[in-house]
Amino acid sequence: MRRREFLQLSTAGIAASLFRPAAGRADDRQRLRLRGFTIDAARLTEKPDYYRRVIDFCHDWKLNALLFRLADDQGSAFQFESHPELVTHEHALTSSQARDLAEYGRRRDVTIIPEIESFGHTLYITSVSKFAHLADTPPDGQSRFVGICPVHPDSLALMRDLYAEVAHAFSSPYLHGGCDEVNWGGSAMSRRALESKTSAEIGGEYLNRLDSLCGELGKELIVWGDYVAHKEPDILAHLNKRIIVMDWQYYVTDPQPLAATAQQVIARGMRVIGAPALISCEWGPRAGALTLSNMDAFADAYAAIPDDHCLGVIVTNWIPSRYLQNSLWDSIGYAAVALNEGSARAQEDALRRFVTRHYGDRWHQGWHRAVSDLYRLTPGRAHCAPQWQLPRLPLPSASDAELQQSLATPALDPSPYVSLASTFRQLRTAVRRNHADFSSFLLSVEYLAYVAARESQWREAHIVGDVHGAVAIVKHIADGDRTMLAKLDSEWNVGRFPDSRGKSEKLVGTTSYDQLVFHVRNAYRYAAELARDPAEIQRLLHASHSIPTMPRSASAPRHIHACT
Repeated sequence: MRRREFLQLSTAGIAASLFRPAAGRADDRQRLRLRGFTIDAARLTEKPDYYRRVIDFCHDWKLNALLFRLADDQGSAFQFESHPELVTHEHALTSSQARDLAEYGRRRDVTIIPEIESFGHTLYITSVSKFAHLADTPPDGQSRFVGICPVHPDSLALMRDLYAEVAHAFSSPYLHGGCDEVNWGGSAMSRRALESKTSAEIGGEYLNRLDSLCGELGKELIVWGDYVAHKEPDILAHLNKRIIVMDWQYYVTDPQPLAATAQQVIARGMRVIGAPALISCEWGPRAGALTLSNMDAFADAYAAIPDDHCLGVIVTNWIPSRYLQNSLWDSIGYAAVALNEGSARAQEDALRRFVTRHYGDRWHQGWHRAVSDLYRLTPGRAHCAPQWQLPRLPLPSASDAELQQSLATPALDPSPYVSLASTFRQLRTAVRRNHADFSSFLLSVEYLAYVAARESQWREAHIVGDVHGAVAIVKHIADGDRTMLAKLDSEWNVGRFPDSRGKSEKLVGTTSYDQLVFHVRNAYRYAAELARDPAEIQRLLHASHSIPTMPRSASAPRHIHACT
């Protein structure tokens, strides 16, 4: 079952307003004990210097926690000495590097919370022959997010080893065990266990055993809330009260249902952390205004809960290969203001404050208009939140099938994005600090203009009716691909490892949207090969004439976020 199928959203007010009033005046808010951000090192391991820079940014903007996902289906970002056979990223942190990073965070008043996926998202374990027997593919054959068998003794023994190493390296009082998006129940051992116990009882017992491991190590276990509070909420009744539930609901912009879930957890005597998202599966290289609304809703909902069991809010941010590394500081700065001061202050002042502090320019009407338009116009994938009426983000066609799909889908008008890129290039002359960050930010806007124009050009080739004219258009597309790829590749190499697999090969469990540089490289190869083969272009054009070319879609949702 996918997240959006069991997270029913109470968001009737989305169409009325992107942002809601704060729960109260700033001085009426409860102080959020944890105010944090996320590093998804398990999907893409980046350079330690970049991680230290994130810690510095958190310190400067009064964020005091950094969730550090170390293991997922794609591999481990931590070199486990007890189990070197696990799928491990080529630049995974050693225990010494992890300790240094944790100590750096401690000195900057930022606790680094390690996360080890311990139930679902465990292909880093089960794709290894030694542990293949732990894969617990559910009876319906669902292959996504297959969990490890919760009743097999080897599962707990392995987690004991992994938890011990991570607990030794990271000084935080918390250890996140993951346990989200888990599907299980098909192994012989699980089927036998389910004959005498419910899945909630078995799942609860497994999580309690993980909690006991954490207790032995002097840590407090955090688990994701989608499994225990939404998909199978009966589990809550079976959980140890010391377990902390981290509730993510990425497509909710109303504080009320978020507060209701938090109160549900607290009523069980447990503690809760809220988890909005910056980049989630709905977005490409940038997130739009509705993501800021999601952050606002969590910030206001949790600040209004006068209970020590409400620990705070940590903003998640997933799959670094989706976005440009240094292009998102503005959104992180917005999150920091919302978590510290509430949504009203964030909407009023966060982006103005960011431009002044980070780029060193005064806030004026040019910045206001450009930043407002960018958040308003940012397209999404219409994948995880179809109820959000967003402009559709095109995928650079890198195969015949993708091209046919593109031609059959309403086109995104490139002109607003071309105009935005031009505006930000003019603003660049006023930037006084963090020039490399602004270049990365600008490139993310230029990418939106590029991909919208690229897919529109395929339509021109489709309707031109002249093979020679179509060849010229395809050559132009390939030239644009080459230019964009060079820029993306150069940007990647600044803070990421040039030889990272995330740049050069398809990662398990990802889509084409999830690997920006890798997919643009494939798109360039596709267009360049076509440009050298007029006969193939003619064949494609002939085949595509049976597909109606869809008109351009609207470039923006109806309602506009005011970034004043």
